[in-house]
Amino acid sequence: MNNSHPSMPSDLPLRAIPPLTALLAFERAASQLSFRRAARDLALSPSAISHQIRGLEAQFGVKLFVRGARSVRLTPDGERYLEKVSAALTALQEAGREVQRHRRDSAGELWISALPFFTSTVLIPALPDFKRRNPELTLRIEATHQYADFNSSRVDVAVRYGREHSTGLKFESLVEVKGLPVCSPLLIKGGMHNPEDLSRQVLIHLTSQPRAWPVWLKEAGIPEVTPRGHLWLDSVPAMLEAAEHGLGVALAMAPLIKARPGFGKKLVTPFDVESSHSETIYLVSRTEQARDARIGALRRWIVEAVGHARA
Repeated sequence: MNNSHPSMPSDLPLRAIPPLTALLAFERAASQLSFRRAARDLALSPSAISHQIRGLEAQFGVKLFVRGARSVRLTPDGERYLEKVSAALTALQEAGREVQRHRRDSAGELWISALPFFTSTVLIPALPDFKRRNPELTLRIEATHQYADFNSSRVDVAVRYGREHSTGLKFESLVEVKGLPVCSPLLIKGGMHNPEDLSRQVLIHLTSQPRAWPVWLKEAGIPEVTPRGHLWLDSVPAMLEAAEHGLGVALAMAPLIKARPGFGKKLVTPFDVESSHSETIYLVSRTEQARDARIGALRRWIVEAVGHARA
């Protein structure tokens, strides 16, 4: 009587399949030819990566890497194993995606990862329109500066600065934005009318964009200006609220800032000097979902919301 699993060859013992942690460590180290970079990708120590790979070599009785003083390279056995392991991990990854897609499809959920300012200024005001047009769909929005991981997260589309190189993703330009100084009207009443007057103000910075103000000051022709102080915050909404409360001058995203409630009253631009340096905000989605009707509806809604915000 054969008790083997119907999908598992009877002559393959389960112990021939190493732990997933060891396979991931091997794939990352072999793909990058670096234990250090593999450790960074997997949030492990280089010694942990080395330990996992030594375990694989002991299990199979072969050397997978030739270790040098400052580098490693694959042996012929390692190259053959990498090809098979990469294919197997890709299959596992796609299986997980398919399960997630099926769950979301059945639940009618769509997940958006978007910049906090874009979420509050563009998406939230347009939510009633999305619900009216797509009553069967439920949106889940994550407002974050972190890049969405399309491989391991539930995200369907993301709204991000810049194009991070990544295979399998489609980037569509949404809007070009430029830095525009904004502040409370109280600061203008206090005598701030020209860029040079920034020397008497506190500059409000976004932690993730430390070069924004230096670049703007250089383009305005006043790179030597020394402000009265600096205030660092980790989100654009917090930065704009600080500016509204008169705590200093912030750089906002023009033209989207004009859609913020209270712009022109609680928050104004002291001088109309836009940066010539621009950044592109992209809509990012999986190429494999290009013909998904739900993703298409989401894409059209976001593009129209950007159009309304710019008007």
